[in-house]
Amino acid sequence: MSIFVNHIPGNIFEYLTHKNIGLSDAAEAFVFLSGVSVALAYGRRFLNGELGTPTRALGRRALTIYGVQVMLSLVAVALFVTAAILFDDEGLLAEHGRDIVLADPARALLAIVGLSHQLGYFNILPLYIVLLLGTPAILALARVSSFLMLVVSALVYVGARTTGLNLPTWPVEGEWFFNPFTWQFLFCIGLFIGLHLRDVMATRDNLLLALCLVILVASFFVVTNGFHLVPGLWDSVRESIDVGKTNLGLARLLHFLALAYVLSHLGLSRIFARTPVYAPLCLIGRHSLPVFAAGSLLSALGQIIKHVHPPAYLDEAALVSLGILLHYLVARAFAQRSARQRMQPRQA
Repeated sequence: MSIFVNHIPGNIFEYLTHKNIGLSDAAEAFVFLSGVSVALAYGRRFLNGELGTPTRALGRRALTIYGVQVMLSLVAVALFVTAAILFDDEGLLAEHGRDIVLADPARALLAIVGLSHQLGYFNILPLYIVLLLGTPAILALARVSSFLMLVVSALVYVGARTTGLNLPTWPVEGEWFFNPFTWQFLFCIGLFIGLHLRDVMATRDNLLLALCLVILVASFFVVTNGFHLVPGLWDSVRESIDVGKTNLGLARLLHFLALAYVLSHLGLSRIFARTPVYAPLCLIGRHSLPVFAAGSLLSALGQIIKHVHPPAYLDEAALVSLGILLHYLVARAFAQRSARQRMQPRQA
């Protein structure tokens, strides 16, 4: 849901997400948790020599996500084009790669289907597709040694950062917003954690925890301009601390890992589990793909509404709150459908 909130720029809830208090944001959490989830779902079977079944499952999952990505992109284009016509406002088509759809629709359609043109705010699923397709090779390394897998992944990250390696975009010249050759490192860290989850959760290093807390406090100090006491601090150091998103800047990576370590070892998750919002969020997590798809389209609608008729703060709060409620209702609908399917008698 943090992605949904951040994808409606300028809304008041955006200032409550953790990107405002540190160097990383929801994208790092998405990729890291994807790695952990893949390890929990397929890792052990793969490492135990059951190669075919998890490989086919990963391929089917990648194909499903590819279909969702193409569908979301086309529906988003239709939403913005319709709004531009209804409100006679071409400004709705001027940003985030939407202009090429009108300038050269045939090539734009081909590029969207080929994932070589990705609309702004609709560009993280292509990264996930590439990571899923590469997972069998990654787990093949992990079968030899999970540490070897992590070392090779780190070398690919360093090599991509050093050489500028990335996938190209077309027909608009450029590169993928999320570079798969660098972001694979965070995915592999998630895979590694997922494969060793019991050991990781059982081990707590107080010195490492203290270091992580220092990183989080220092990041908070920088992005808030010294707790609002040093105006311009963030702008003055932004270019020198490697926080670029496309290539997963090292400072972003370290901040997220520090945040993940602190959250996992301070027992905050156990406290959170006793709150009323825990069960709804778990339900949303179990149906993450349809919820993500719904949230992406809701954020597009939110962008249109804010562009055409910028709402007052109260209306803005109602808009985002309604979107969050719809996330839960989508998850609940899919949960009920799954329950009905399980209750149906199997045909002979």
